[in-house]
Amino acid sequence: MLDANREFIRGLRVGKDISDTECCLGHRRSGGRSMAVRTLATVIAAVFAMSACSGSDPSGPDPITVTFSTQPSAVEAGQLISPAVEVATSSDSRQTVTLSIADNDCGASLTGELSQPTVDGVATFSDLTINIPANGFTLEARAVDKTARSTSFDVFASELEGPLEHHPTVCFREHPQRDAASLTWVPRDDLLWTADDSWNQFLGVDRRSGLPVNAVSEEELLAAFPGAAHCDDGDGNPATSCSYTNELEVVAYDDQAGFLYVFNTVNDPESVPIVDRPAVFRLRSGSCRGCLEFDAWKELPDGYTYRAAVAIDGNLFVSNGANLHRYDFNTNTVTEEPAFQLGISVITGLSIWDRTLFVVTFSRHLITVQWDEREIEDNLSLSPIGLIRSVGVEVVRDTIYVLEGEPRNPIFVVTIDPDQP
Repeated sequence: MLDANREFIRGLRVGKDISDTECCLGHRRSGGRSMAVRTLATVIAAVFAMSACSGSDPSGPDPITVTFSTQPSAVEAGQLISPAVEVATSSDSRQTVTLSIADNDCGASLTGELSQPTVDGVATFSDLTINIPANGFTLEARAVDKTARSTSFDVFASELEGPLEHHPTVCFREHPQRDAASLTWVPRDDLLWTADDSWNQFLGVDRRSGLPVNAVSEEELLAAFPGAAHCDDGDGNPATSCSYTNELEVVAYDDQAGFLYVFNTVNDPESVPIVDRPAVFRLRSGSCRGCLEFDAWKELPDGYTYRAAVAIDGNLFVSNGANLHRYDFNTNTVTEEPAFQLGISVITGLSIWDRTLFVVTFSRHLITVQWDEREIEDNLSLSPIGLIRSVGVEVVRDTIYVLEGEPRNPIFVVTIDPDQP
């Protein structure tokens, strides 16, 4: 009996040590000692050992899990997602679930009551809408510190009155833009190029997916053209010297010569001290998709806003307010007389296709001009497609890409139905 008591006490003292491995494996030792003593000692030791194996209080609550019990379905832009999205939690207590768009490359807005309490473990979202048509949206649900993602779904374009037909938006995937201000297309690579002075780079993306193929930074540009790093602002003070690369905003491609032109513009030429000078950089298409070779650069003549540029028949034209002027890179001159006067609104984007000049303006209009006759054919409002600020345009066959000037810079896609008035 004395030996049995000693065994019991030993079990109390070292039970945790004895059973670390045993409890995890569900294994018990057997032997010839008293069953009662062995059982009692084993039970108490197992309590300590189970606590050691779990690393936590066995009486604590289970972690909450979050799942989409009703997934979002394809929907028209601006319309209610139906059926209602439902998110379930494993907790019996009342929780608050919050929804957002995951990886929101397009800068789309998810509207509705985005935080809902759970009822019997389920939060219901019945008034959700998304404003931008694009493919591959996912929603993220959050409750406490747990998250879950929905399956992928598409938001398709709404039907418009008139000749414009709206299509899914192209978003800058993996590399969202901040202040992109122009578009141009390189046919050989089938890439859309844009320039963004917030990133101070120009970027080429796949025209259909929006995935980046190549980006050229200000540092790479200055490595090729070190003379563009500083310029004299006229005050004789090197501490206030200006740059030719702070406002990389306008791109244009000359398909005949295979040159990509990138313009450094000046948003406020009246600013004091002057922090930037207008310039143009010329790059040649390289040997691989999206590759570029540095060719030359020029400081541009002052007095022009350079909001947009386009290559037509091997000649470059730049916008200045509502007018187009011809620019000659070799002589670095801009013609004083306008080559075309729009006379309606400030030009913010230019593209040419099949002798038709496409113009987007500060007032969110798409204007088509018969270039050879310099006659305006059509003037269409872009407001119905949800565009806030039109800053660039590119035309590829029958498809028109219009760059949104607001953050993340989604590219709206439209076609024109000639049979609609």
